[in-house]
Amino acid sequence: MRDTLPPFRPDVAVLFGRELPRFGVQSDLLGQSGKEAAAPWTAGRMWVHGRLRPGLLGEMLRPVRDLAMFWRLDKSHSLVQVRDKIRTGWIASLMCRLRGRPFVFWMSFPMAEGFAVRAEQLRGSASPPLLLLHRLKARVAAWLFYQHVVPHATHLFVQSEAMLEHMAARGVPRERMSAVPMGVDVSLLSSVAPLDERPAQWSGRRVVAYLGTLGRARDPEFLLDSLRLLRELEPAAMLLLLGDAPSAEERLWLRARIADSGLAEHVHLTGWLPQAEALRWLACAELAWSPVPRGVLFDVSSPTKAVEYLALGVPCVGNDIPDQQLVLTQSGGGICVPMDIEAFAHASMRLLSNPPMARKMGSAGKAWVRQHRDYSVLARQVASVYESLCPSAGQQQEQMK
Repeated sequence: MRDTLPPFRPDVAVLFGRELPRFGVQSDLLGQSGKEAAAPWTAGRMWVHGRLRPGLLGEMLRPVRDLAMFWRLDKSHSLVQVRDKIRTGWIASLMCRLRGRPFVFWMSFPMAEGFAVRAEQLRGSASPPLLLLHRLKARVAAWLFYQHVVPHATHLFVQSEAMLEHMAARGVPRERMSAVPMGVDVSLLSSVAPLDERPAQWSGRRVVAYLGTLGRARDPEFLLDSLRLLRELEPAAMLLLLGDAPSAEERLWLRARIADSGLAEHVHLTGWLPQAEALRWLACAELAWSPVPRGVLFDVSSPTKAVEYLALGVPCVGNDIPDQQLVLTQSGGGICVPMDIEAFAHASMRLLSNPPMARKMGSAGKAWVRQHRDYSVLARQVASVYESLCPSAGQQQEQMK
């Protein structure tokens, strides 16, 4: 795993930690630790090899430390799966060929393209040697991934149908790929209750929410501009921002943008909250926004926030990222528009001015998520892929039952 251990993302902690074991799929994890204390991994074993180090030293140490996983392999391991780590994926593909095991790559993000975008972002701000280093890193990552990792993967899990099509265009056979979009833990979200007591600032206000990261890359100024126009249509509208920017520098920048916008009294920024508390705040909103900037990275993503909104029964106004468009269109749980200020403001006004329609969308979205994006549903699909890759392991599980 590229992320630190213990796992914190739902598509690992819930999907692999709780749901897949119900279908006989156990998993042993190996990686570096973060700031969190080690916790038991009930779906198997968890081996932590040192802390995740920042900087060049950490970059060089990660694949070396990951080599330790091959000394942990035993007869109980039916396959080796690498998540988002290109160099480790290359090493794993070699070792799996030597040891006669299937090699699976879980692609939750287009890492090679991400390195290229990062290199372009540094143009004009980074020193020539640093810019050259990032460009070299991007080229080597793309060459290694597309020429040596993907061709030797027995199977490739991708995050959306759009990502599957992207990889198919790169020559990967569709039958060697499975799209696993982001889901939610419906059992958790179904028990969420709105706040018992709402802030006095909300009295008489129409609350529009946004849940998630608010760094520059997410264009939070779009939210403020959309609020400004929405307030011309509905003066009682206010924006609830559930989250924060990822770094101290960006957090200062975000607060300055809110202050400079002239909308500070109409914006409630909570900062980072525990998930359970953030969901209680979110459940108080009349509608929620999910703008995701278009581009090579996010177009193939599977945004979680729209699914979380719908699971809580909160109608969503979101833009036309392919997976998000599919969710909003198929579920009837919101309105999909281009990422345009006027489009977001007017779609929001449609919901605020028609509460019965908003309630109908909330109910429809909630039902659709339970049927299509609950991790218990996704786990059944993922387990069937593993059974096809490791039929002997599946037969053993059946015999054990």
